[in-house]
Order: sequence, then C-alpha cells, then structure tokens
Amino acid sequence: MARLITEMQMTMIAAGARALHGDLDRAIVFMVVARISDMSAGDQSTDDRQAAHAISINALATSLNRPFETMRRHIHALCDMGLCARGPGGVTVPERVQTRPEIAALFRTCHDALVRLAEDLAEFNFPLPETRAHRRYSWQAGLTAAHDILLTGIEFHAHRFQSWTDMVMAHAIMCANSRPFTYDRAVSQAYAESSNLPPDTLRQPVSTGAIARTLGVPVSTAHRRVAVMVDSGFLVRRRRGVMLADSVLSDPDRIAETRTALLHTRQILIRLAAAGFRFTDPAACYLDGRPELVPFA
Repeated sequence: MARLITEMQMTMIAAGARALHGDLDRAIVFMVVARISDMSAGDQSTDDRQAAHAISINALATSLNRPFETMRRHIHALCDMGLCARGPGGVTVPERVQTRPEIAALFRTCHDALVRLAEDLAEFNFPLPETRAHRRYSWQAGLTAAHDILLTGIEFHAHRFQSWTDMVMAHAIMCANSRPFTYDRAVSQAYAESSNLPPDTLRQPVSTGAIARTLGVPVSTAHRRVAVMVDSGFLVRRRRGVMLADSVLSDPDRIAETRTALLHTRQILIRLAAAGFRFTDPAACYLDGRPELVPFA
C-alpha cells in the first residue's frame, strides 16, 4: 500500500512543481494553504470561507516545522503570483484561483491521482470503505482527501530531512527503485512486509539526472543533494544510479512512522467514502482519466 501511495504523492508533487515553475517547496506550501482554505466548503460565500479557513504564517510555519522567515518568503511570493491572499485572519487560497488554467490542471491531476490510488488498491484487493450510494460525490471532496494524504506523508517523514527538496528527492528515488515491481501484484505482495526487503536485482537504480528532470529541479542541485545523502549513508550508488540504502528501508523508526501514516490514510479514505466516493467503481470518479505514472527517464 505504501508504494502505491508514494506513486500518488509523486504525481501530485510533480504536477505542483510544474504549476509553480519548478519550486518544490513553494508548491508544497501552496497545496497546504489550499487544503486549509477548504475549497470543498461550497455552502459558504467566498468571503466567509476566507475568514473561516485562513491560517497565520506563524501557525503555518509551526505546523510544517519550517522557519518563520522561510514560510513568510514563500507566502509573499505566492501572494505576488496571485495564488494566495492575506487578510486579517491570515493567508488563504481564494476560490477564484481554481479557475486559473495552471491551478485547475494541478487540482484535477491531484484528484485523479487519488482516484488512481483507489483503483490500484481495489486491484490489489485491499479492504476499502463501503460506498455510501445515497451521497452524491463532489470531486472537491476527493481533492481534499488527496491533499490530506500528501500532507500525511510530509507530517510523518519531513523531520528526517534537511529540506523538503531532500524529502521529495528521496521519495522520488524510492518510487523509481520500486517501479519495476510496484504494479506486479505477486512480487509486490511477496515483499509487502517491511521485514522482507526486495533484493537489489528487483530494485531499479535511478540516475540523478532523471530525478532532476522528473521534479524540475536544477541538475546541479540534484547532484549536490544526492551527494550529501550518499555521504550520510541514506543512499547508495550503483552502476546505473542510486538507491535507498537497506539500512534506511529497514529502520524501525521509519517503519513505525510509515505504519502510522498508513493508518491515517485509511481514515482519510473512510471520510472520502462518507462523502460519496464510489469505491465499488473508482474509475467512474475520474475527471480526465487515469494519470500516467511519473516518468524516470
């Protein structure tokens, strides 16, 4: 399940980086504020929603465990871009922002990445919540759930990294390493338990250049950050690229955090079912169809 969730998160992050001109940190901040703004609250006026769901920069920095000045710089830049607005109650993503082509495309991709996850979980016979047939599904509820799943990953794993860029790069490398067997049901289930690591022969090393292209970060930045993670023992070099070290994959604290994050994700899916998502037929909920997996080439 964790590998499928990572695929979903990578699709969202790559889409966010495209919409925010390659700035990974800023893309994450924007999606956090968008979630807090709670754009699914369609029964309120735009002004009421902005007042009710604003967040201060200080609270945002605290909740994301980032320096205040760093968060202030990102928020000011997002406001200058017209993506966020500051008011007496704090920062919001105004409803009108959803109509901007690049943001509409981002949100639709995030939603459909969630639908793909539900479709994949059903294909793997994971237990899924019961569909509430009497509820009419709104895709905004799915967007909220997608943001929540992304933020769950950040909440439980970001403290292990010097920066969000490192975190995203590490998850991209893990995603690429597992790609050869993630969607092979027999192989993936054979290595479902954290105590049973896939051998190197199954995992696919990925080049630093491929990670840079996927995430839209400068190649020089990618090389520098990968070198730091190799020196720390987090990554290991192989002939055709890098992989997460076995010691990282088998780390008890990391495994415990992943399990807790999965429990939170299950609760998010339960809330999504209560909002009318059709877990009996996930594909019926796509807006634009199943998104392609993020390429690592």
